[in-house]
Amino acid sequence: MEVSDDKVSVLDEQLFSSLKSSITKPNNNGQQMEVENLEIELKTPVENPADSYADPLQESTALPLNFSWRFSDEDILLNDNEQLPETVLLNPSKGRTKRGRPSSSNTRFHSSNGHIWNSERDMQTPLQEKLLVPKHQACGKGPAKLVSNAVESWMMLFDDEMLRMLLRLLNDQIRQRRSRNPPERFVDLVELRSWMGLSYLCGVFRNAQYNGPLEELWTLELGNAIFRATMSLTRFEFITNCLSHLGESSWNDALRLWQKLLINCRSYYGPSGWLCVDEQVLPDHLFLSLCCDAKTLFMTNAIINKTETKHSKDLIQLICDYKTTGRNITLGTRYASFSQCEQLLECNLSSLCTLPSTSLDYPKAWSGGALSNGAMKLTQHSGVALLVCGLNSQLNALQTHLHTSETCVEFHELANRYSTSLSMPARTKPDVFLQLLHLMLNVSAVNSWILLRLAPTGNSNIDQRDFQRQLGLFLTQQRLQRRLHRQSTATTLAMRLQICEILGQSSQRLLSEAAIEANQSNGVGVISLSHCMLPKGVALVSRYGDKHRRCKPCARNKREIKARSRCQQCQAHRCGNHLISRCYECMGLTTAQLPEGNIRDS
Repeated sequence: MEVSDDKVSVLDEQLFSSLKSSITKPNNNGQQMEVENLEIELKTPVENPADSYADPLQESTALPLNFSWRFSDEDILLNDNEQLPETVLLNPSKGRTKRGRPSSSNTRFHSSNGHIWNSERDMQTPLQEKLLVPKHQACGKGPAKLVSNAVESWMMLFDDEMLRMLLRLLNDQIRQRRSRNPPERFVDLVELRSWMGLSYLCGVFRNAQYNGPLEELWTLELGNAIFRATMSLTRFEFITNCLSHLGESSWNDALRLWQKLLINCRSYYGPSGWLCVDEQVLPDHLFLSLCCDAKTLFMTNAIINKTETKHSKDLIQLICDYKTTGRNITLGTRYASFSQCEQLLECNLSSLCTLPSTSLDYPKAWSGGALSNGAMKLTQHSGVALLVCGLNSQLNALQTHLHTSETCVEFHELANRYSTSLSMPARTKPDVFLQLLHLMLNVSAVNSWILLRLAPTGNSNIDQRDFQRQLGLFLTQQRLQRRLHRQSTATTLAMRLQICEILGQSSQRLLSEAAIEANQSNGVGVISLSHCMLPKGVALVSRYGDKHRRCKPCARNKREIKARSRCQQCQAHRCGNHLISRCYECMGLTTAQLPEGNIRDS
């Protein structure tokens, strides 16, 4: 096979040389261009070692960002002082020993599951090549690079399809329990978004250690105007109660929403080269397995179960998007094992974790030092056994573990810092659907906050509380606009003025319209200038006639009303509903000018 390859290469070189020697005429431009193109094609491409671990999901061009990373690559690289001891540990020199005595440094340790750990490497077995240092930069992908505010970033993850699915489930529950009570009417998308916005704002305003009752947020003394302006407390609690009693299919419905959220998180974010996988325990014995970016705390993937499952199966599912990309995975305590690291290495992923002394992979009677087993390396630091697999020798394994091991814990703390579960009424016990919905709202808020800070058009300095506050205001804005422009007696003038203040709009137009409405409601009508004064030469007659006569406007409405009162100018009889009375001062009359028959002031 090698001979045939050599012949082919010789023939290719001869063909190429003959083609070059045949170009002797200067006017043969066409043949010269063909040979130049062939020369370019025959050039051996320069192989980039990083191309073998290229991530097809990662953006090719890295944009300059002002994002505050949790750590930099310089924090985990070995310096000149640390490089020598690391090399000594990796390749210990064989000293001269007495004949017939085994080297004391070549000690073997056995673990409970049969793994053999050596104190120095077996030089007869080839060492597995170390993976490259991960150079992936975290960034938003696709439309996520163009977001400029909180609601745009949030709708990348919690999209309209998820909202419509949630709306259908909510209205189905309302249909089953609906009564004629107005607060139990159906919900539309605008009102559902506003309910979510108030839930986010509840997390912002009720995140203290000792919170007051939920009703305080709707009070004038201690509450906030946006809660009263968006919807009533009764309506808010009704929607919450409907979502907490969705029936037996609530778990499957929640999982469908959860999967759509995960798809969006995986589609619009490209993680860095440092990931962490760990498990968090939720209330009601729910198990949440997380895969988070150690540099940004973005949750890239997750699995939620009612019972504990095989960690090997969950691990492969969590890192399925990052196989062959050369990233590093820091494993939590529940995933730390020899077999898990081997699985990751088969996927071209390096890994590191702390191995507890109770683990079956822990070597027996091991007191310290560096041990190895193939591509595995086990060292002790401050009484903690650190297992490293496939990590590049330029990296400080201990510093890498310190910077990445608590990633999932910190993400879980961020998600619960301004949790939407604080919007639950005290007397409502949430079921599994509402718990997962609050989890999805918390995850989407944290991830969208990170996406906005990563976007070149976003704000990299916005903090989490300000982001969630803006998100809650944005989600309630459409409903506030509807209540502001809707002609309804339920929305008072004071409430509309508060809505204008919340939205940042001028209240001048609202006040002028209210003044016109007040004048029209308090006055009988507006008298034109031509009729406000009496014509010249017209004398007023007595206000009362001699007899009771029919009121003509009432007669048109088929009402037989007779009145003695009449118009003092045209002398037509009118009842009190069709007669305007004006005082003497407004008419500009004196007592001497009053007609006979009018009652004088005593």
